[in-house]
Amino acid sequence: MPVAVAALLVPLAPMPALAQPTTAAGLLAHYYDLSKEAEKVNEELLRIQEDLAKKRADSAAAVARAAETKAAADSAHTKARTAREDMDRVTALLSGRPGRRGLSALVVGSTSDEVLNQVQGASLAGQVSGRALQYGGHAIAEADRAAAEAAAAQQQAAAVEAQVAAGAAQAEQRKTDLDRQVAEVRSALDRLTPEQRSLLSTSEFDAGDIKIPTGDVGAVLRFALSQVGKPYLWGAVGPLAYDCSGLVQTSFKVGGILMPRVSIDQSGVGQQVYRHDVRPGDLIFYYQPVHHVAIAVDNLRAVHAPSFGETVKISGIDRIGPITVIRRVMK
Repeated sequence: MPVAVAALLVPLAPMPALAQPTTAAGLLAHYYDLSKEAEKVNEELLRIQEDLAKKRADSAAAVARAAETKAAADSAHTKARTAREDMDRVTALLSGRPGRRGLSALVVGSTSDEVLNQVQGASLAGQVSGRALQYGGHAIAEADRAAAEAAAAQQQAAAVEAQVAAGAAQAEQRKTDLDRQVAEVRSALDRLTPEQRSLLSTSEFDAGDIKIPTGDVGAVLRFALSQVGKPYLWGAVGPLAYDCSGLVQTSFKVGGILMPRVSIDQSGVGQQVYRHDVRPGDLIFYYQPVHHVAIAVDNLRAVHAPSFGETVKISGIDRIGPITVIRRVMK
């Protein structure tokens, strides 16, 4: 993307707010440096925000699991308490009320059959309640253990979420600072005289002579090329603006392929190819670590969303920046 700026030593028009750099070439080089750093931070922030969304989902799931296991533990305690109360009533029934001995409480006012039925019923109830207490003890222990583990998992998930959120806040602050610096330099560039601006203009291509292949690759390229002229906007995936990886993700969706959101993740998709083998639809990834991507339209040119203050355009593949890897996603 950067033009040859070393030879451009034209003094700047008066710009009191910006003391350095002092030449048009230096100003443009500074702008490109800031833009590339801003794009790198933007990609990092997108990844952190995706991670934060996952961590928040994990934390919410942990809270739900903790609530469920707590409810299960409470239920186990209730059942055990009920069984213990039943056992106490059965014991009282079998042993007699205060002031009576043995089965006198059952005998008074009852026929022999009624006494027998009550004794058998009390005996059966005692056996059932006893088993309930035995099983309830195991259930309580297991429920308490699960509830404790769920509570610990909830705390851990919340701590991880907080840590990632703090990282996102730091990255957001870096992004804000860089965007401010880029805007200041861009404003200075816009105040250049017409003569200075003509020297700094980059040679771009139009899409008039591009041969678009058929099939899904052609659909991807046709869409990407139709976005030429739309502004770069961090985090945008269309339809009015794009960042570099957003243009790739949306274009490839037209071809039926769901791509990851950020360029460094996109650089792991598909098959690696070499520079001399590049053909339409291949993805060209730049810088180390990867934080920029373009879609090849042929072996020499690519369409991409360059950086802050610029628009989607067609550039020479080798002029955009240092190539890190080239991937073929579509055959």
